[in-house]
Amino acid sequence: MQRSERIDRVELMRTFVRIVEAGSLSAAAKQLETTQATVSRRLQSLESLLGVRLILRTTHAMKLTDDGERCYQHAGRVIDSWLALEDEM
Repeated sequence: MQRSERIDRVELMRTFVRIVEAGSLSAAAKQLETTQATVSRRLQSLESLLGVRLILRTTHAMKLTDDGERCYQHAGRVIDSWLALEDEM
């Protein structure tokens, strides 16, 4: 994979965590100061990388799958570890 094709997995996880905590893709997009389309693409990229559905979406509701719940727990720890590493360096 060339450098320009690399996906920032930490950013994908941050976006996923923001979606879960904000309660919707549109709310997450507002908080991240980006578009809903970008947030949706990031979610799709993370789901593709992991090979699982993380969120079940309808026009009025969003629900984490079992895999999504596990991913949310792991993503929080990964992000915390990354921030600790940045602080330490």
